[in-house]
Amino acid sequence: MIGCGSAAELRGGLGIRVSENAELVAVADIDGDLARDYAAQHEIPRWYASGQELIEDPDVEVVYIATPNRFHHPYTIAAARAGKQVLCEKPFATSLEENLEMIEECKKAGVLLSVSYYRRFYPNVQRAKRLIDSGVIGKITLAGIHATHFLGEHHTPDAAPRRWLIEKDMAGAGVFQRAGSHRIDVLVYLLGPVSEVYAFTEQMGDGYDVDDASVATVRFESGAQGFFAMHHTVSNSQTDWIEICGTEGRILLDPLDEGRVVVETADGRKEYQDDIPEATTLPIIDDFVRAIETGTPTICPAEEALKTNQVIYTGYRSSVEGRSLPVGP
Repeated sequence: MIGCGSAAELRGGLGIRVSENAELVAVADIDGDLARDYAAQHEIPRWYASGQELIEDPDVEVVYIATPNRFHHPYTIAAARAGKQVLCEKPFATSLEENLEMIEECKKAGVLLSVSYYRRFYPNVQRAKRLIDSGVIGKITLAGIHATHFLGEHHTPDAAPRRWLIEKDMAGAGVFQRAGSHRIDVLVYLLGPVSEVYAFTEQMGDGYDVDDASVATVRFESGAQGFFAMHHTVSNSQTDWIEICGTEGRILLDPLDEGRVVVETADGRKEYQDDIPEATTLPIIDDFVRAIETGTPTICPAEEALKTNQVIYTGYRSSVEGRSLPVGP
């Protein structure tokens, strides 16, 4: 695993450590002390102060990349050329050009490349998928995302180990990418690709180097319409919901990360509580190992993650050009 920050501690690293199908044999971080401490805390045999050193370790078969976004591309390329399978944190990379090169290099090397969009495995998302696929709410006509919270705490470097989230050279972009990547991916998973996007991405708060305010309207290839509203400007409050509407009813995931599902149809209103496991990435880790062993696709192969990034980066271009743009190759 490359990167020993919060994504490692709370996401992929935790999933690997509790998995019965994978073993965390080495970690790396440019902060060597952080890597050493992480390895000691979790009884990991080896640690490195260089991602490249970890990639060159002959005992490492799979590289999980949990670094700031700007490093996703170079570490994926290096791992692929070393013959390692790659599981990359979202948002995959910081441009579509980087995405395409990562996919091509991994194909050329004959290694698997997948992206850790673990919310696809959420029990509430899986429930929504079953309901949609079985036609419970009819033909899908509308889908929406509403995610708001505050990142002001990251403005003070001494108190903000994840300040890189609002630094363009490290993150690549802001809230439309950060909050958008997981949530747009959920809708791509449930409803299929987006064909058109018109976005407004702006900086409204102080201290940000990237967008902290974004809204977008989209059209899916299916013909359904959609809207995304994602802000890092809202303090003292937080929202995080996804809504899918059809000709026969509605599904609401609210809050997305707490597992509550509301279903409204002609049969009335039903509520479900699908608890989200503490180790949210465990299903992604086990799915990745299964894919390696069986030669079958993961739940989110790189080509699927590319569809989400196409929406995001076409959205940013739409905001600059002030017009709706087609999404796709």
